[in-house]
Amino acid sequence: MMGDMEILPPTSFLLDGVTYEFIHPERVGPVEDVKSWEMGQYPKVHALVPLKAGGTVAVYAEAKHWNRTQISVNWYDDDKVSLTAWLPKGDVRPVTDSEWDIDEYNRCPEWLRVIQWGKRLPGFLPE
Repeated sequence: MMGDMEILPPTSFLLDGVTYEFIHPERVGPVEDVKSWEMGQYPKVHALVPLKAGGTVAVYAEAKHWNRTQISVNWYDDDKVSLTAWLPKGDVRPVTDSEWDIDEYNRCPEWLRVIQWGKRLPGFLPE
């Protein structure tokens, strides 16, 4: 007989070839206070994720939910693993489409960059 096994979210991720162990912050406060952005309309953000060893690492993520004091962010690591964390609002800021474009360019394999960006420099988007 198998007992109930709790499935824990990942607490490590690979970013730019470096493995980070992060504290998996949970939501604080009642679930009734949680609001959600509309699917497909998630804001692009720059978030500071707390590390187990101390300090933070910056990730580009999408904000999915929020409450009075926190924002839930979702990002992908180098291995395309989906990660989420509830972070203090002060550790999350919106990014411009140009900032997001530059991050995507830097994470894209070099051989694919010419296909996605052609002759356009990353970050230089039409208004």
